[in-house]
Amino acid sequence: MEQGEQKLLKTGFFYSLKLKFMFYISALVGALVSFFAGCLWYSVFFGKAWQRLMGFSDEKVKTIFTPKKMILAFICEWFYAACLTGILFNTSVPFYVGAIMTAVVIIFSGIKLAIFDGKGLKVILINEGYRLLSVAIMAASFAIFLH
Repeated sequence: MEQGEQKLLKTGFFYSLKLKFMFYISALVGALVSFFAGCLWYSVFFGKAWQRLMGFSDEKVKTIFTPKKMILAFICEWFYAACLTGILFNTSVPFYVGAIMTAVVIIFSGIKLAIFDGKGLKVILINEGYRLLSVAIMAASFAIFLH
């Protein structure tokens, strides 16, 4: 039996409900903060450089960042946060080790895809920098609400 399961059995039903509630709150807060950080990352901080390096015109960017696509992107961000929260909660290693291992997997898989997509180093650094920031935000949310 895992340590988390033992903790639930020892503390009862209401603790279990609180834990589930905090799990969802942690994932939601992590997703919201990460999503808004991404909005800033790809607009204020690196928006023009990313657009230029990707070869996108202003008109193309307007077709990418539509409300429908932004809602879909947030839903994906929430699933990502929920999965990362679940991984961090259910691993036997300290949460920061789980976060680092997850970040390494995500970043290197992104780099591999970017290489085969023909992306340059600057685009890779912008995109993977955001992914690293995103994992850090979600891990911080986990630490605040569940650790």
